[in-house]
Amino acid sequence: MFIHKPQGFLKGDENCRTGSALTTTAVEPQLDKQPEAKVDGTQEPITYHYLTFETTLPLASQLSSTRPDGLPAPELPDLTHYVSPFTWPASRKNTIISLSCITSMFVCYAADSYDAASDQISTQWGVSQTVAYLGITTFTIGFGIAPMVLAPFSELNGRKPLFVATGILFCVSQLSCAVTRSFPGLLVARFFVAVGGSTFSSTIGGVISDIYHKEDRNTPMALFSGSALFGTGLGPLISGFVAQNLDWRWVFWVQVITCGACILAVITFFQETRGSVILSRKAVILNRWYKAREKFGLVGFEMSLDENGSERESQRIRWKVKSDEERETAAKMVGISLYRPFREYYPFLLRTVNGRFLMCLMQISCSQNPSCFFFRSGLHLVGPFYILRLVLCH
Repeated sequence: MFIHKPQGFLKGDENCRTGSALTTTAVEPQLDKQPEAKVDGTQEPITYHYLTFETTLPLASQLSSTRPDGLPAPELPDLTHYVSPFTWPASRKNTIISLSCITSMFVCYAADSYDAASDQISTQWGVSQTVAYLGITTFTIGFGIAPMVLAPFSELNGRKPLFVATGILFCVSQLSCAVTRSFPGLLVARFFVAVGGSTFSSTIGGVISDIYHKEDRNTPMALFSGSALFGTGLGPLISGFVAQNLDWRWVFWVQVITCGACILAVITFFQETRGSVILSRKAVILNRWYKAREKFGLVGFEMSLDENGSERESQRIRWKVKSDEERETAAKMVGISLYRPFREYYPFLLRTVNGRFLMCLMQISCSQNPSCFFFRSGLHLVGPFYILRLVLCH
């Protein structure tokens, strides 16, 4: 029997996405050494063929059922949702990009909204201002580490399952920040806020590459980058007004409401974009349909034996996806994701770090509260000063 290999990194990823890697007859089919158990009344061996988005489904060798009860054979399942994401209409692609940019904006909003509440947090739990800023530190740690562990799973199971799982974690952690009764609890909640939100910043680039060809990615990538920068300035701007007039917990309650609505939209309207995952699901649905037909005595499909289609043979077929066989194990995927960034980019960082970069980093990381002291402004005016610093640094 044919055994699928464990899934891992996709080596022929681009080919699988475009659906142009293989045709049905490009690879010699593999036969089972032993036939399946005699459940459907046939001992004919199964022939496996590779499925691509361009594969034309063969015609059935038998059209009428041989069952004595006269029940109709199962019909071909609806496959309209299992097409290459590159061929999606513009309206569907625009919806995906809009949701992606909005979620990325709210994640960056959450990253920089904490500082506005730091003074009240410091007062409530009797900690110094420096200790209060640990909420930013724990967020940064979670935001940096989580994608290296979580992002590879979007290659295995698809983008949407990862977005749904981490999106729910993101909202629940925001709620925990709003209701926590201890400072350590706030720090832990901020860590998981970053873990849940990190995938929306690290995986959106993959979503764009899933649905757009290289020559069409400039505009979506610009929108994605702009949404991240916009959220970075929007966080302290709105949170400054909230912290100036309300309790610090409302800084997080506002995010619970807005981020919750955003994640609900993702769950409802976001569609899977990972081409290899869509193709694998299509193969599973077709194989399930073939098994159901065989129970009605409808065995065999007319398969082409040459490229011209002049010679055909009735075969008992099943579909498989080449990308499923070429993936590594999940453990190896995570391992590569953990060590590759350090191996590839460490020399680059040594060459490119300069005084201007360090100056911008210090400006972005420094406290906003001195702006209130020097300019004698309220907390609600800290956001505009922060946005001005970002503009000057860039």
